[in-house]
Amino acid sequence: MAALLLRPDAVLPGGDAMTPKFGWTVAIENGAILAAGPDAAEAVPGAETLSLPGCLLMPGLVNAHQHGRGLTQVQLGFPDLILEAWQTLKRRRGWLDPAAMVPLAALRMLAAGTTACIHANTAWGRANQEDDLLRTIDAYDAAGLRAIVGVGVQDRASLVFPAEEQSAFFASLPEALRAVVGEPDPPVFARTAAEAEALFDRLAERLPAHGRIGLCFAPAGPQWVSDGLFEAVAAAARRRGAPLHLHALESVAQAGAAQRLYPEGTLARLASLGVLGPATSIAHAVHVTGREATIAAETGTILVRNPSSNLRLGCGAAPLAEWLAAGVRVAIGTDNQTLDDTEDLWTELRLAAALAALPSWHAPPRPDPATLLLMATENGAAALGLSGRIGRIAPGFRADLVALDLERLRGAYADPGLPLESLLTARASAASVRMTMVDGRVLYRDGEFPHLDADAVAAAAARAAEGSRAVVAEREERVAQLVEAVAAFHRARWR
Repeated sequence: MAALLLRPDAVLPGGDAMTPKFGWTVAIENGAILAAGPDAAEAVPGAETLSLPGCLLMPGLVNAHQHGRGLTQVQLGFPDLILEAWQTLKRRRGWLDPAAMVPLAALRMLAAGTTACIHANTAWGRANQEDDLLRTIDAYDAAGLRAIVGVGVQDRASLVFPAEEQSAFFASLPEALRAVVGEPDPPVFARTAAEAEALFDRLAERLPAHGRIGLCFAPAGPQWVSDGLFEAVAAAARRRGAPLHLHALESVAQAGAAQRLYPEGTLARLASLGVLGPATSIAHAVHVTGREATIAAETGTILVRNPSSNLRLGCGAAPLAEWLAAGVRVAIGTDNQTLDDTEDLWTELRLAAALAALPSWHAPPRPDPATLLLMATENGAAALGLSGRIGRIAPGFRADLVALDLERLRGAYADPGLPLESLLTARASAASVRMTMVDGRVLYRDGEFPHLDADAVAAAAARAAEGSRAVVAEREERVAQLVEAVAAFHRARWR
C-alpha cells in the first residue's frame, strides 16, 4: 500500500494524550502509522497527501458490544419490552441472513466513526452457527471494518432461568405453545467446550490473511452457561490467546437468578472458574456493584457499558461512576439498541456520562472527557484483544482513524477557553464525521462509501428481513401468549 500523509487541522493522539495538537500531520504506510507530529512528512517523502481542512483527526471509535444487526429491532417489529419478554417476542421471525444484516450494520458504524467492533454471540434463527459465522466474517471483510467475531457457547436455560426450573415451566405450557418453543435448549450455540474449540479452530483457518478479522469465545452469560462449560471454554481461550466476551447481570431477572446460582457473587464465581482477566470483557453488567466491581478491577476484567439498550429493555442504569472509582477499565457499545435507533457511539458516550451523574454532593465524580474518550478508543481496543495495535495515533499502531468536522463541533460559537476535547465529548455525533479509515484505507468520506453500494446493501437487508417474517395470525397469537407466560414466570420470582 502506497504511503499516505494526512493533513488535518488538529490531531488528538489518544491514550494518555487526549489534548488535541495543532500543526501535526500523520504519515501512514502499509496500513500502519509511521509518524505523527509536526515533522511527520519527513517519514514519507513524496507520499500522496490527503488534506482534511477544518478537521480533527483522532483514533477510530471501538464498539465493544454489538450483534451485527443492520436493521434495528423496532424496524424488525420488536418494540421495546422488558428484556426477557423482548427476547421471547423475537420468535416471531425465522432466519435472518447475516450476509445481509451485517454489511448494513458495518456501514452504519463506519458512518458514525466506528472502525472496530466486537460481534457478540448472535442467534440468527437457526441451529447452524458455523455457516452464520462464516457469512458474518465475509460480511465484515467486505465492509472493511475491523471485527472480533464471537463463537457462541450455551448449554442451559434458553427459555427461562434458572435452568432447574425450565423443565417444569415447559411442561406447564399448552401444547400449542410447546410447539412454538420446539426444543427448550436448541443447539444454536456450541454446547460443549470440545464443540466450541473445534468450531473456533475451523473458523480460524478460514480467516482472511490481512488480520482485520479475529475471533473470540463468547459464552452467552452465567445463567445460560454451566460452571464446567465456563471453566473449559476459559481454558480453551487462554490456550489460543483469544479474548472472552460475555453478557452478565444485565436484567433484574438475571441478577435475581444469579443470587440463587452464585451466593458468593457472580464475578467471584467467574473468577474462581478462571473466566476473568484482562482478556475478558463483560457486556451490560448493570447489576455489578460494590465488591463485584472491585473484583473486576483487581482481575483487569473490562466492563462494557450499554446505556441505551439497558434503559430501553427495562434493565436499569449501570453504576459507571462507582466502577470508575473502583478502578474498573470500562469500554462502551451500542448493542444495536441506541435511544435514537442509530449506531452513534458519540451519543452513547454522552448518555453514559449523564447517567453517571448521581444526585449527591458526595457521589463519585462523573467521567471526564479523557475518560470517555478512552472508553471509546483504547479501552475498547483492549476488549478486542488489540491493545497496542489500535486506539492511538502513534508509530506502529494501525491506521484506524476518524476525521471530525470542527466547524460542526463549534457551531455558531464555542468559547475559546473551552478545551477541544470537552467540546468533542459534548457535541460530536455521526453527523460530525467527515472521514473514516481502517488500515489506512478510506471507507467513508463525506456521506459516501467508496468501496460499497450503500443502497444495494440496504436493499439486501430489506429483502432478508421480509423473507424472515414468520408472522401469520395463528403464530402471532401463540408467540404473544408465550411472551406473557415467560413474563409471568419471571414476575413471580423477581422484583
